[in-house]
Amino acid sequence: MRKSVKNNWIDQITPKELLLNVYFSQSLFMIAALALAFFFNVSFPWVLNDIDLSVNEWLLALSTGLFLPFLSIQLKKRLPEQSLDDGGINDKIFGSLSYIHIFFLTGIIAFAEEWLFRGVLQSLLGLFLTSMIFAVLHVRYIKKPVLFSIVCGLSFWLGMIYEMTDNIWVPFLAHFLIDFISGCWIANQNKSNNNITDSENGSVDRDEE
Repeated sequence: MRKSVKNNWIDQITPKELLLNVYFSQSLFMIAALALAFFFNVSFPWVLNDIDLSVNEWLLALSTGLFLPFLSIQLKKRLPEQSLDDGGINDKIFGSLSYIHIFFLTGIIAFAEEWLFRGVLQSLLGLFLTSMIFAVLHVRYIKKPVLFSIVCGLSFWLGMIYEMTDNIWVPFLAHFLIDFISGCWIANQNKSNNNITDSENGSVDRDEE
């Protein structure tokens, strides 16, 4: 009964409304980062000169950004669907977006979340507590042990990368790649499923004729 209520709640939200909620939440993250940085005198972490990453920093960012989507796809192929089910939220957000829109959206998400969690909170609260806050905010994963473990591990690792490099562009790039690749994969799967459905409907229509 609870499951059907959850599904009904998600089904009642249109993709556009859910997308607007994502933009709104990321705006709140940026406002929170700006306010906390101002009141606690935390320096702005986005230094343009730091974009010139070293080879090791590029390797850290790229290996993290490529490994996690690969792991997620492999787990989806091998584990029961229910263990990785987020309620269809990610499918609804990314399923109908163009690749350009996904690029823009995931860039904003990575910027806002890395600024707040790594750039501000980690300097105030430390790596462990910040990682826990980041994981708990993904509340829809709490009852999904596999998903929640991935989020916890990712949060801690992004914090570690930031501490190792002292350069926020490294976790930003890793975070962006994870979300962008995952979002594109969801969009591609959605398009493939729609094409299959259209083909099946076309076959049914021809049979009826």
